[in-house]
Amino acid sequence: MNKIKLTLALSITFLTIIWFLTNTLLYLPFDSNLFTKSLDQYTGIIAFSAMTFSMVLATRPIWIDKHLNGLDKSYRLHKWLGIVAFSFSIMHWLVSKLPEWWSYLDQLIILDAISGATEGSDPSAFETFLESLESPALLVGEYFFYLTVLFLTMALLKKIPYRFFAKTHIAMAVIYLVLVFHAFALMYIDYWTEPIGVTMVIMMIAGTVSSFIVLFGQVGKKQKSKASIIAINTYPDMNMLELIVKSDTWKGHNEGQFAFLKFEKNEPHHPFTISSAWNKKTKNISFTIKALGDYTNNLANKLKIGDSIVLEGAYGNFTFNDKKESQIWIAGGVGITPFLARMKRLAQENNKQKIDFFYSAIKLDANFKKKLVQLSVEANINLHLFETSKSVLISGSHIQNTVSDWESASIWFCGPSKMGKSIKKDLKGNGHHSKFHQELFKMR
Repeated sequence: MNKIKLTLALSITFLTIIWFLTNTLLYLPFDSNLFTKSLDQYTGIIAFSAMTFSMVLATRPIWIDKHLNGLDKSYRLHKWLGIVAFSFSIMHWLVSKLPEWWSYLDQLIILDAISGATEGSDPSAFETFLESLESPALLVGEYFFYLTVLFLTMALLKKIPYRFFAKTHIAMAVIYLVLVFHAFALMYIDYWTEPIGVTMVIMMIAGTVSSFIVLFGQVGKKQKSKASIIAINTYPDMNMLELIVKSDTWKGHNEGQFAFLKFEKNEPHHPFTISSAWNKKTKNISFTIKALGDYTNNLANKLKIGDSIVLEGAYGNFTFNDKKESQIWIAGGVGITPFLARMKRLAQENNKQKIDFFYSAIKLDANFKKKLVQLSVEANINLHLFETSKSVLISGSHIQNTVSDWESASIWFCGPSKMGKSIKKDLKGNGHHSKFHQELFKMR
């Protein structure tokens, strides 16, 4: 989480510094007209930059995921970039309206203020070209600002169904291309030969390429594989199903990673954590899926053995890789999936690492519980089960009272975010000084 905050803060700080190398907000004596013009440029550049970074992340580049330590972190950064873009877009619009509200200037004066031209100088061919674009750029900027706010709001509202949420990204790719034109036409002419101008050109190119990748359905193309369903196991008491697929083109995965699955042509890819260890001989991949929404609630009724699906992945860095003598695993509900995959791997490798696994579910399906107990024995793992309909939730005190070396063990958590925050706060406050690994994966 700290890396996400640091990346976001450094990006905004860098852009602010190179902008101040060319322009300023400090006018002595204070000039409201110049201040408004400069602030209009600054807020527009930050809003556009945040949208550019967000558009690049939407293509799911592997190199950024590695830097941020997993795609779940990339999506968290993607969300915060959307919030920054939303906030600065609002400020940019308000600042652009200030001349009208303050002085009731006519449209000609406003256009001249935005152009950044030096009055009385002979304009260059490039400057003349930019001036010819001002009127349409202002017009599309006005209307596409409202669309930007609308679709960013839709993307951030969790109550909107996932299938509509996914389509907002396609709409945002179109809007972004229009805003490239808006930024190109209205950025001050003096910026183009300065570091801020060079930076903006690089971002415009990167964002435009990313937009076309999204629009033409090329996101994750190199990571996609075809598969077919070979088994479906249901656990009705836990409202979960296990989907087993076979893929001859899958490149393999580490335990704890996830993939995007596409079951139907008109449906977007849905992310699910892989619950099996990779076996090159069988080439089978398992997904344990809990019914949590409109789509997953009906999934068991829609799927049948033999159906073809598309896989995209594997992504993520929740892979249990450390050299600690002992680990503590904590999972809630469907958060058990990465641990299932890891247990299956450890069962094959004669595990010598000391591992305590705390798992809670509202209700444990008898067949699932039997399978889990057997798997923990084969993997040589200490299993601690909590059925929250009969007992309390897992807490830091449970772990401290159960595991003797909890202070030095690495902790791997996957489950409800509130549960993770509570346990982490409890353990850290009482002296836990090792790494607390937590999946942050949320699409929004």
